[in-house]
Amino acid sequence: MRTGIKVLSVLLAVLIVSAIGLGVWAYSIYKGVAEDPLSAFKIPRASTVSTVVESEQTYEKTEGIINILLLGIDTTEAREKNNKGWRSDTIILCSFNFNDGKVTMISVPRDSYCDFINVIDVDTGDVEYVTTNKINAAYTFGGGPDAFGAENAMDCLSQFFSCEGRLEVPIHYYASIDIDGLPELADDLGGVDVVLEQDMIDIYNKDTGVTTSYGYKGDTVTITSENIDNFVRSRSSDAGGEDGRALHQMLFLLSAAKKIQQQGAMQSMTALVNTLLKYIKTNLSMEQFVALANFVDGKYSSDGKFDIDEDLTRYRVPGEGKMETVNGNRRWYFHPDMDELYAFLLEEYYDPDAEVY
Repeated sequence: MRTGIKVLSVLLAVLIVSAIGLGVWAYSIYKGVAEDPLSAFKIPRASTVSTVVESEQTYEKTEGIINILLLGIDTTEAREKNNKGWRSDTIILCSFNFNDGKVTMISVPRDSYCDFINVIDVDTGDVEYVTTNKINAAYTFGGGPDAFGAENAMDCLSQFFSCEGRLEVPIHYYASIDIDGLPELADDLGGVDVVLEQDMIDIYNKDTGVTTSYGYKGDTVTITSENIDNFVRSRSSDAGGEDGRALHQMLFLLSAAKKIQQQGAMQSMTALVNTLLKYIKTNLSMEQFVALANFVDGKYSSDGKFDIDEDLTRYRVPGEGKMETVNGNRRWYFHPDMDELYAFLLEEYYDPDAEVY
C-alpha cells in the first residue's frame, strides 16, 4: 500500500539536494560528477544480504540506489523544558535510483515500537546498553545533534529496514533539519499557498497555548511564519490528531517544493541557502550534493525532467497502534506490520532473477 509520506518528504529531498550542495553554482567545479554521478558516492556499508529467495523466486539487490535518512528534529523551547528535545519526529528513508531517475520515500511512524535502540556513551561513542522505546528515541539516545544522534538513528533504522534480517536496505547518509527552520523557510518563499483537505477551525497547540483558524476544506490558505506553527505541529483532535499533523506537514512541504520548481532553482536557492545552512546537518559532501542536484534536475529520468507527482513513490510503514506498558511506562506505541513492509522493500530494492528449483 502506497500512501502519503508523513512529514518533510518532497521538500527535504528538493531542498537538501539542491540548497546545501549549491549544485547550481558548483557544476563548473565538479563536471565529472555529471558524467559519472555514482562516482561521488563511496558507499560505506557493504551489502550483507545481496540475494533473497522468496516463493521460489530469487531476488538480487538493485545496484545504483543511494539511500539517505531524512530526520525532522523538533527542538522548541517548550519541548526542551519538558525534556522532549532532540526527538526525530520525522523519519523518512529517501532513496535515489540512478538507473531510472525515480525516488522512493518511506515514512516511519515516530511512535514505532523498537526493542533494539542503542544507548550511546557520548564521550566515547560506545554502546552502553540496548533498550526498548519508540524508534524516534534513537536520535536522543545517541546524544542528539552534537554527539552521535544521527549515526545512532542510522544504525537503528538500518536494522529496522532489514525486516528481522530477511533483506537489507542500507542507509548510506543522513540529513536532519530542525523544524524551527520552517517559519523562515515559509517567509523566504514569500508564503506558501496550501489547499486545505479538511476543515481547520480553532486549531489548538497545547505546547504554546495558541489557537489558530485556517479555513474550511477546499480553501486556499497562505502559510507564513505568522501562522505556520499550529499548521505543522498541532496534534489536537480538531486538526486530525497525529495523522492530521502528518497530512498538514506534507501539504505544506509539497506546496513549498512545487513553488520552488515554479520559481526556478537558482532564484529559490539563493534566498533559501542561508536559512537551510542554519538548520540542516548532514554527512553528505559537496560533490555528492552536486550529483543529487543533477538528479533532481532530471538528468537520469527517461524524459529528462524530475516530476514530483510522477517520479516519487511515497509509502508509509503500515501497522497498528495500541497503549501498552514498556519499561514501567504506559504509552502509545505503533507496531509496524513487518511482513507488509518486507514485501514492499523486496519489490522496490530487489530485482527478480531466476526461479529456484
